[in-house]
Amino acid sequence: MPETITALTLGQLAQRYRDGALDPVGVTEAYLDAIAAHPDGAKVYRVVTAERALRQARAAQRLFERGVDLGPLQGVPLAIKDLVDTAGEVSASGSKVLAERPPAAQDAPVAARLDAAGTVFLGRTNMTELAYSGLGLNPHYGTPGAAPDRERVPGGSSSGSGVAVASGLAAVAVGSDTGGSVRIPAAVNGVVGLKTTDGRIPTEGCVPLSTTLDTLGPMARTVDDAWALYLAMAAEPHRPLAPAPRRLTLLAPTTLVLDELDEQVAAGYEAALARLEGLGHEVRREPLPLLAEAPALYERYGSFAGHEVWALYEEEFTTRGAEIDPRVVQRVLLGSRRLSADYLRLVYGRAALRRRFWPELAGVDAVVAPTIPRLPPRIAEVESDDAAYHEANRLILRNTAPFNVLASPAASVTAARTPGGLPVGLMIATRPGEEELALAIAKLFDGC
Repeated sequence: MPETITALTLGQLAQRYRDGALDPVGVTEAYLDAIAAHPDGAKVYRVVTAERALRQARAAQRLFERGVDLGPLQGVPLAIKDLVDTAGEVSASGSKVLAERPPAAQDAPVAARLDAAGTVFLGRTNMTELAYSGLGLNPHYGTPGAAPDRERVPGGSSSGSGVAVASGLAAVAVGSDTGGSVRIPAAVNGVVGLKTTDGRIPTEGCVPLSTTLDTLGPMARTVDDAWALYLAMAAEPHRPLAPAPRRLTLLAPTTLVLDELDEQVAAGYEAALARLEGLGHEVRREPLPLLAEAPALYERYGSFAGHEVWALYEEEFTTRGAEIDPRVVQRVLLGSRRLSADYLRLVYGRAALRRRFWPELAGVDAVVAPTIPRLPPRIAEVESDDAAYHEANRLILRNTAPFNVLASPAASVTAARTPGGLPVGLMIATRPGEEELALAIAKLFDGC
């Protein structure tokens, strides 16, 4: 059977380029054809940048012909979330209102790094408006169905990026994560996603949601692919991912993350923990009261996104609110009623929690939990019912958001499958700066 080009991993593409079996131009054309043919292609990508993609592909091919090797991303087709500036394009952040802004004069730093690494920019992926939801719905540009089941939500806010990678519409993708927006669509679509340490990858040139919590991270089909993309985004030379230590101590909290757990998710999660134990790692199933302090801060003082999105876009919400996703408007208006003193108390509370959290977990290498506690709802269920939407959004963000408050890196990897074939994501959270360890643990599940 002929090889399906768009099913190849980044690593496989890199090998085919170097042994001469494939070339970047032909691969890019295959991806552009796949996007055009896919029933949700126009919902996955807000803009397809075919002209730039082919220009970058030709440049990558010329370098190969001259014997110049920029590393594993050279010639690899990539999708970029529609909040990262790329020269000549508008960063709409899933919004019709922001789509009226001028095109970017230059690439954002992270995009410039990826361009320098030789990647091919296929286009700008669709997303929840202003990145303010974990479900991935967009009433303006359409909602792409999840790759494993197109009737279900794709996960947000990096919805298009997650579906693109899982559906063969990009080899890898850039997402952003403020409360779970890389990890959630990774879990829903059965790919690997990494929320990076705060400040590890520059967010300049990106449309903000929360200037405090916004992070950028890779999404890929394999852990090694995610690692390669992460290194390029962080402007680090490529190196192999170090293997996980032979014996890890992992904390599987019984606090918060297991509440309201779906039976099929619970079964997949238990299978993942059993796999870790079978590999010789220690898994502690214990309460972790500190974990509940993050949502408690939000309950008392409001969220960082709630405070900051109003400060950033008050004019848009007050003058053009009717043109913005009404579910986003509802959540933002709730945050607008918070006092500035609450914001300051939130900042202080977060700092105090961060100082305590990992020191009090001395001897624990990582925290593991279900990425999302329930299977993703069907699009029709949450599109037509505000109460169902807000409840589903609350639950889908519940496990991921505390680690944004803690500024920790956290990976999501498919650790099991339901009897119906839906992926069950395992989240692995590590200390700030320990992205490599999070991905090394995730690699124990590659291929699940």
